[in-house]
Amino acid sequence: MSAESAINITNEAQAPGNKTRLAYNEDLHKRFILWKDQSNNSINIIARMINRSAALVSQYINKTYRGDIAQIEKDITNLLRRKKAPEFIVKSNIFYKTNIAISIWEVLCFCDEKHVMGIVISPSGLLKTSVSEEYQKQNRGTILLTVDITTRAVGSVLRMIASKVSCTPHGIGSNSALLYAIIDRLKDSNRLILVDESHLLKWEGFEIMRRIHDATGIGIVFLGQERTLDQMRGNTKRSFLFDQIYSRIAIRRHLTTVEKSDIKRIADSLCPDLDAECLEFLHKKASEPGRFRNIANLLNWAVQINKEQNISIDLDLLKDVNKFLVI
Repeated sequence: MSAESAINITNEAQAPGNKTRLAYNEDLHKRFILWKDQSNNSINIIARMINRSAALVSQYINKTYRGDIAQIEKDITNLLRRKKAPEFIVKSNIFYKTNIAISIWEVLCFCDEKHVMGIVISPSGLLKTSVSEEYQKQNRGTILLTVDITTRAVGSVLRMIASKVSCTPHGIGSNSALLYAIIDRLKDSNRLILVDESHLLKWEGFEIMRRIHDATGIGIVFLGQERTLDQMRGNTKRSFLFDQIYSRIAIRRHLTTVEKSDIKRIADSLCPDLDAECLEFLHKKASEPGRFRNIANLLNWAVQINKEQNISIDLDLLKDVNKFLVI
């Protein structure tokens, strides 16, 4: 199979000369419904994302739309591609059975039950965010914070927490007043706070989390990349500032490698009976930046080519798809 043919994965229904069809792509429809439910986006918000009417989106969800389904499916495919890798949604139950996911889950459960602080460190693509989202879905009292470059300062962190627990400060709206309002709301609540992308936090942000933990007795888990641990262990000039935080970390997980057994488990869930050469190739891909995302993306496209073009999934196909994706 050539790299050029890989481009045709989703284009058949979108070709300019194709007539309107009424048959739904069941796999795409399922992925879209799952994404909608997990993202908690309203129909109105989704409609704005794809520049369509809310009525049309509702009709597509209920399979009552009788217009150009190929075109609306093109919009849905693009939306899922932008917002979340579809393979993580459809096969999330498989990913959660990997050794890495189980190890992350153990930390979340321990900190939740024992009301302590924990830390999970791993490169990007090893399921920290996916597992955190699943844990929150199963434990609705869990507070999931996702840090980015715009929410790393103290005020931003406090406002983000306050929005999750629906509290407002007493008196003037200072950071101190907001902190005390949050503490008052969370004290003795036995809830859990997950701080995803915690490597982006400034020291002051970590200190705020320590204050909340000490004052409320709730569990807190930091999930991030290597820099988080480097700051705490003394590999930076400002590491002394983290002494009080690091001393409170009761459980740590430093995850770096993907095991071959996990590769086989994931591969078997998407395309069973791959030979040893294919599994070795996938394991190599999972050792590169992107980890599980690499192999999920690669297998997802290979499976679609197999279904649409009846091409066997072998090492040549995987290499062709990989070449197409990474050039």
